[in-house]
Amino acid sequence: MSTTWIFDLDNTLHDAESKIFPLVNTRMNEYISSYLDISIEDASELRQSYWVTYGATLKGLIKHHNINPIDFLAATHDLQDFNNLVTPEINLKETISKIKGRKIIYTNAPKNYTHRILKISKVYEMFDEVFTIEDSDFIPKPNQGSMAFFLKKYNIKKGVFVDDIKENLKTAKNFGLSTIWITDEKIYPSFIDKKIEKVSDLLTL
Repeated sequence: MSTTWIFDLDNTLHDAESKIFPLVNTRMNEYISSYLDISIEDASELRQSYWVTYGATLKGLIKHHNINPIDFLAATHDLQDFNNLVTPEINLKETISKIKGRKIIYTNAPKNYTHRILKISKVYEMFDEVFTIEDSDFIPKPNQGSMAFFLKKYNIKKGVFVDDIKENLKTAKNFGLSTIWITDEKIYPSFIDKKIEKVSDLLTL
């Protein structure tokens, strides 16, 4: 049985933290502030609270405020000048090309955003499948139901899960997947099988 490699997107295959996330977070704050008629400060606090609680701000907004997910994602992730915002990880194309087995993206990001980043990073054609937040009916990682649906959809029996969020990896381990955490943390929990600092380090394992 061949191994399926499951990759997160943001801060795994590219650096979202430095340029993209600040813009997305600002747009989220503005959208939430306008939609709920609250201050930007309160909107930012709510955004972060829902991200911690649910794994994605959108999930909390749907559950508690009946927000339209398609409208929200379009307003917050349809960024301009993507070519200058996307910074692929070092040697990304070479790394992905050398990994043997089926390769799938599993991200909480929206479809259009995800496809644009993969294409700009020149790795889109290297992935067999791309599973985004729309595919999970807007239920994000680390939700157990989302993970179960994902694994069943692609008939994954043996897999390696690569992510920068350890809570996502904990759910993956609960389903019997091998886990690789992208982090600069020195200590890692028992549900993490391996720790690397960047995706190109996969070739050294």
